[in-house]
Amino acid sequence: MNVDSSDSSSVLAAGDGAPAARDASTSALERRQYEDHWLKTFLEDIGVRVTLTEERLWHSDGLRMFLPLPCKEAFSIPRSERWRLWKSGALFLRYPCAEDAPAYPSHIYLVDDKNYDLHSLLGNQRKETRRALRKCTVEQIPIEDLFQEGFDLIRDTYDRQGRICDEAAIRGWEIYFRAAARNPIFEAWAAFVGRELAAYRVDFTFHGGFYGEALFNRRDLLKYQVMNALMFVSTKAAISRDEIDHVSYGMRGLTGESEALNRYKESMGYRKVLVPERIEVMPLLKPFFDVGLVHIIHAIAKRRYEQSAKAKRVCGMIHTYLHHRRNCLDGAQHQAASSS
Repeated sequence: MNVDSSDSSSVLAAGDGAPAARDASTSALERRQYEDHWLKTFLEDIGVRVTLTEERLWHSDGLRMFLPLPCKEAFSIPRSERWRLWKSGALFLRYPCAEDAPAYPSHIYLVDDKNYDLHSLLGNQRKETRRALRKCTVEQIPIEDLFQEGFDLIRDTYDRQGRICDEAAIRGWEIYFRAAARNPIFEAWAAFVGRELAAYRVDFTFHGGFYGEALFNRRDLLKYQVMNALMFVSTKAAISRDEIDHVSYGMRGLTGESEALNRYKESMGYRKVLVPERIEVMPLLKPFFDVGLVHIIHAIAKRRYEQSAKAKRVCGMIHTYLHHRRNCLDGAQHQAASSS
C-alpha cells in the first residue's frame, strides 16, 4: 500500500492507552497524535490508502478519491497540502470547500449541542423514542461481540436494501470488525429487545468528532423503534463527553440520500449544515478528463449501475464533478460577458 504520512511512532512510546494529561495544550496535541496514529492504523489494516497532513487525515474511498477527516465544516486546502495529496496517489479530492468558487450544493448532518436530549428531537420522534426506550435497552458493547450475531444483521440489512451480500462482502466486514476491535478509538453500541440483538452501530472518535462508520439492524425488530433508541442514546452519550464537540456521519452520500432518510436525521436532532462540495482532479489527469474521458467512464459505469456499488459511486462522482464544472464554466462566461 502506498501510504504518505507523518511519522507518529512517538505516540506509541507510552503504550496502547490514551495519552496522559499534563497541561491542556500538551494533552490536546498528544490526543490528536494518538488519534491520527490509530485511525491511520485502522484504515491501513482494512486496505485503505491514507495521507496525513498538518490539519487533516485524508483517505481513499476506493476510487483513488480522497476524503478528509475531520469533516464538520467547509475549509480551504493550502497548495502544499494539495500537492502532497497528488504525490501520495490521489486522483481526485472531494471535500467541503470554503473558497468563493462554484461547487456542488451539499450538506453535513451533525449534532453539536452539548445539551442534546429528548427535547432536541422533533415532532413525533420524541414520543416514538420514549416508547422505544421502554421496549428495548441500549448499551456500549465490545466489538468482539459482533462476531457472534453481527453478520446476521449485515445480511438482513443488505437484503432489505437490495444489495448483494456474498462471501466476499462478509469477509470484508470480518476484516473490518477485527481491525476495529483492536483499535482503541473505535467502539460499538447496540440496541436489544429482550436479549436479542436488534441493531448496532460502530463509531470512532477523531479530532473532537464522533463519526458513525457502520449501522445495521434486524427487520423483524424494527417495529420496536430500535433505531430511535440506538441513535438517541449513543448520540447523547457521545456529545456529553468533554473531548467531543460534534457527532456526525460526514458529507452526503456520493450516490445521493433519500429525502426520508434526511428527514429522519433532522427529526432525531441532527442539524443540516449546508456546504459547497468540490471535486478536484489530479492536474496530470484533468486535461484528458475534461476533454472526453469523463464521458467514456460515465458510459461504462452506467452499464453496470444496477450490479455494482462501485459503478454507482463512479456515476455519483461524475455527476457531482460535471455539475461543479458546468458552474465553473458558467461563472467564467458570466465574468467574460461582464468585463466586455
